[in-house]
Amino acid sequence: MTEKQPAKYIRISDRKQKTERQHNNTDKLYIDIISGKTKFAERPAAKQLILDIEAGLISQVSTHEVSRLGRSLKDVIDTVTYMQDKGVNIHIANINMHSIIDGKTNPIFNMIVSILANIAVQELETLRERQAEGIRLAMLKPDKYKGRVAGSKITPQERCATNQAIVKLLKSNAKGKTKLSMRQIAAITNKNLSTVQRVTADFKAIGGGAFFYNPVADVFASPSKAAVKQ
Repeated sequence: MTEKQPAKYIRISDRKQKTERQHNNTDKLYIDIISGKTKFAERPAAKQLILDIEAGLISQVSTHEVSRLGRSLKDVIDTVTYMQDKGVNIHIANINMHSIIDGKTNPIFNMIVSILANIAVQELETLRERQAEGIRLAMLKPDKYKGRVAGSKITPQERCATNQAIVKLLKSNAKGKTKLSMRQIAAITNKNLSTVQRVTADFKAIGGGAFFYNPVADVFASPSKAAVKQ
């Protein structure tokens, strides 16, 4: 019977980033060079890690921080739950926390992981909003903004066609089946708030129906998928 071994999962966005400081002589390395937007189970190295867990080859999975285990709060929780169900100890290096201590489940691990994953998602959304705002401000200075080539502007029909998930929720709102804010739609579809705003404008422009936007309600809106009526 093959002895189980510890593993380390590393995800970076491009090859310019260095991973050597995360290497050691004991862990089997699984390294993905891929965008964080990709679900954990759809990443090449993560797929191999899952196969090795299924084969009973892995005793522990270490990763630098919680956000490496998924693209969203749900994805992180699904990944953690899967590994725990398989009896794999999870180690989050930047907080030095294990899911199993002395052979027993760490009772606060899941709570801390959920909090950190949620914070990571919110920080990413804030970053995206700032980037969108920076571009908007830069566009007010045409001599400095280098954007889409003149004449290649995307049409409202094209934008709606490439954002079907958003359009589906906008149609649901227009029919009165749901009352989702733009921020909720962004969270549900895992899109930038600015993207939802643009799609909404184009949706209305091509006669898709009215969309009521309450900025006060939007600020306090919950991003939970439970807001969508099935």
